[in-house]
Formats: sequence, structure tokens, C-alpha cells
Amino acid sequence: MTTDTPRHTVTATTHVAEPPDRVWAELLHPGARWMLGANIETDFQPGSLITFEGHFFGRVFADKGYVIAVDRPRLLHFTHFAPLGGLDDVPENYHEIRIELAPDDAGTLITVTEENIETERHAVATEGHWKNALATLAHRDDGTRATHA
Repeated sequence: MTTDTPRHTVTATTHVAEPPDRVWAELLHPGARWMLGANIETDFQPGSLITFEGHFFGRVFADKGYVIAVDRPRLLHFTHFAPLGGLDDVPENYHEIRIELAPDDAGTLITVTEENIETERHAVATEGHWKNALATLAHRDDGTRATHA
């Protein structure tokens, strides 16, 4: 796999009628499984390992990545690698994910951006996964918007 092939980015957003501190707590609660049913473990220090374990469409997965930046309660930025994707475990095959929380008068706008997705097909699927994850986090199944480029 070369990095000369075009890569894709997806962005998904939703609004939660809670302040950023509460959304952050829900986002990172040890028992929270909003991110595709994954149990997420890390110490949230830049450079530290972050792991995602769970079941996805009946398959057990154990994904990993590294924390890039944390600015509580505004930003969680990390890399992500999914062995089930069939790609080599090399840095150019890791996606970058930014979860940003922005306060507004009615609560919190959550924006997730995932970059370095290898194919358009995978980008479309990723977009759908993030829309579902954000709907779960927002405790609703409507009002999510997602775009991809």
C-alpha cells in the first residue's frame, strides 16, 4: 500500500442539549459503549496507547491507536488502526480521529472528523458508523448530520 493513493475524510456532527463537561464525561465514561460498542481504554496522555475492544456485526475486534492530543472538555485526537480491515499495521494505515466539543447556548455541538481513510467505500461506511455513534451518544436517532469529502 502506498500513500500516493488519494485518501478520504469524513465529518459527522450532532448536537446534545448538555454542557461540554457532561458530554465529555459520557464520552469517556469507562462503561460507555457509544463508539460502535467498543470498550475504550487509555490514560489520555499524548503518545499513550488507546485501545478499542468489542463486537461489531458479530465479530470480536481489538483496535488500537495512539493519543495525539487531549484538551478536556473540548478535544480528543487520536490515531486508530483496525486489524480486521486487512491492512498492514504501519503508520500510513492509521486513521486520525478528532472528536471536538463546542459549547453553544443550547448545549454542545459534537464534531467527529476521521482522516486518512483508504477507499471511498470505506469512507461511506465510516460516515454511517459515526452517524450511528453520535446518535447513540446524543441518546436519539434523529438530528445527526454527516458529510464526507
